Amino acid sequence: MSEDSRTAGRGGKACSWAKWLFVVGAAALIVGLIIPSLGLSPMQAMLLITIGMLLFIVAAICGGIGLIRSSGSGGGSSPIFAWLGVVAGLGALANIVMLMGGAGKAPIHDISTDTDDPPAFVEVAKLRGPNDNPVEYSGPETAAQQKEAYPDIQPIELVDPRSFVFNIALQVADDMGWEVVASDLDSGRIEATATTPFVGFKDDVVIRIRARSAKTIVDVRSKSRIGMGDMGVNAERIREFAERLQAAAEP
Repeated sequence: MSEDSRTAGRGGKACSWAKWLFVVGAAALIVGLIIPSLGLSPMQAMLLITIGMLLFIVAAICGGIGLIRSSGSGGGSSPIFAWLGVVAGLGALANIVMLMGGAGKAPIHDISTDTDDPPAFVEVAKLRGPNDNPVEYSGPETAAQQKEAYPDIQPIELVDPRSFVFNIALQVADDMGWEVVASDLDSGRIEATATTPFVGFKDDVVIRIRARSAKTIVDVRSKSRIGMGDMGVNAERIREFAERLQAAAEP
């Protein structure tokens, strides 16, 4: 057998393993992404997505070994899936590193425009299960972390009448796709639930609208039902709400 033939036969088993690891990993990832539409829990979705990414990483290792040993030929197995495994594995590894590092976001999940007197959850508290994060505010440590990570999250000041702002806030919440759980003009409180596009995590939002002198002050609090960190999702949600509300309330 020639040297070229021996080289071509090397790494075939590793490339074959890379192929099947990539296929199974891709299947787990796809099922994890569609699970919310099937009515299953976000944690089940995240478990499958995590398994898929770990399989991609192992596929990358096998594919890399197979491609090196076969000088890129695949050793009798198609090199395409080996290369796909390598690329997918590197992407999964980068994603995991980003998540572990928090992508530069504070490891908190309770964001409020008023950290000294945060709006309280009332009706949405009834929707939370025993294993969900409590509705009570997370405390001074969270407030300090928020002020450092998101100093722009501040109360919204408007010159419009309180009742007008209340109705506009309701409309903005609906436009953002939130499920309004309760609204009470007398107390100036709106409570809603926002569902993330990615695996369907549930975050609860409470909006407090109060008159102060000639202004109307709007405070917003957004809190994840599960998890320790939120990758900045709650802060970004409040920013978007504030921008939309200010745009809609301009005289």
